[in-house]
Amino acid sequence: MHLRGWLVAASLIVGCTPIHAQTAADSGMAWEAQGNWHLNHERQSIQRGDAVPPGALLTADVIVKASIVILLPDGQRLLFDCHDAHTCSQGFRVPALMAKPDTDDLDLFNAVRQAINQPHSSVETAPEPLASTTTEAEAVARLENDENILLKQSLAGLPPGQYTLTVQSNDQAQPSKRQLTWSGSLDTGRLTLPGPGLYRLRLFGSLGGERMRVVLLAVPSTSFPTTLKAFTDARKTLAEWNETFPGWPVHEWLQLYLKILSGAHPDDNSSQ
Repeated sequence: MHLRGWLVAASLIVGCTPIHAQTAADSGMAWEAQGNWHLNHERQSIQRGDAVPPGALLTADVIVKASIVILLPDGQRLLFDCHDAHTCSQGFRVPALMAKPDTDDLDLFNAVRQAINQPHSSVETAPEPLASTTTEAEAVARLENDENILLKQSLAGLPPGQYTLTVQSNDQAQPSKRQLTWSGSLDTGRLTLPGPGLYRLRLFGSLGGERMRVVLLAVPSTSFPTTLKAFTDARKTLAEWNETFPGWPVHEWLQLYLKILSGAHPDDNSSQ
């Protein structure tokens, strides 16, 4: 997963030099849409996670304003918008890829698309929107034989202090709660978990405000190195893409990717 190429124009209105569509395997993804958008004049509206190949034509139904974000597997983040009937119906052409994506880049796209199409779990359904003062993070942690993890693997960015920690797994309707005294990134505190799987950790300060929210994948020691490498590579790629095309949904993609990685472990706590 490496960054390549140069910036390209975000939108190309029909009538410009034609761009030849590339293979379906190189398709990008629709992400955020306002209004009803259509791919190559198809009647069905584009939904989040739908495949959008380079070279495709995007048109929108006539409304006051329409916009859509398209993500491509070479790192391009494209925002198309229109404000009048003529521009919306004339449409926009998705540009060609700057370079052929690596297999890992395509695998990341396929994993996120797969995760979008799966039912939501309690870990993914946050009780309220993230506050501007709350730190968001994702992590992979080694689950030791005593079913403990080192918290410093997940809470490295948390300032020292007294916190209320809540932990929720896929099969928990309500999170468990405990008090946590945190001394910083060198803290050796541990957290006992029911088993491997995906968890949401939330840290609240003494005044009740949420300070940190972590989506954590706990994996057995035997699979920890390969799982950590896959996650680290994905995070590096997303950071590179976001540096050149700001606005990538890095946290959400990493959380969706962790969801797929959690499914690789048959001992996931959701089956217990």
